[in-house]
Amino acid sequence: MAYLLWGLLNIGIFLFFISICFKATKLIRERMGAFASVVFVLGLLSFMGHSNNENDNNEPNSNHIKTWKFTSLDSVDQNSTHILQVDLEKTLVCKYDLGIKYGKDKQGEINIPISAYSSTNGFISGTNWKPISILVNRTRDNNKFEYFVDGLVEWKLLGATIYSQLKVYKGIAFAK
Repeated sequence: MAYLLWGLLNIGIFLFFISICFKATKLIRERMGAFASVVFVLGLLSFMGHSNNENDNNEPNSNHIKTWKFTSLDSVDQNSTHILQVDLEKTLVCKYDLGIKYGKDKQGEINIPISAYSSTNGFISGTNWKPISILVNRTRDNNKFEYFVDGLVEWKLLGATIYSQLKVYKGIAFAK
């Protein structure tokens, strides 16, 4: 419920900010002229355009989501790879996911974790999930993996981080 209320608060404040910007632009145009109001609008657009460019959950210089690698693809059978989806947390409006890529060893007997990633889906206005570390281990049972995920949920208001909440998830994932 907190995620929904925070998102609605962000939307409401953003709409209020937009209405203030329209009134300020009108006031600047009346008092200082059209050129000053155009400079003001361009300045606002330049700030808004750069506010969300960096995503800490992407690989550097890429649009691909950050992935933690555990094993080289060369050490597993290429035809036996699978992706396992685990729901770390479900809220009223969004979901935190863990994706685990695994495959069988060259002999085709043991499931080996290859890589993992974490992401969010749903209504995420005003929050940002930043996974810090992901660890996936084999267990004695060949069809189970033990996982540990640490990360931060940044609670933002108009793009500024107000609070950072540490999240730790651990559990067992079942292979196919």
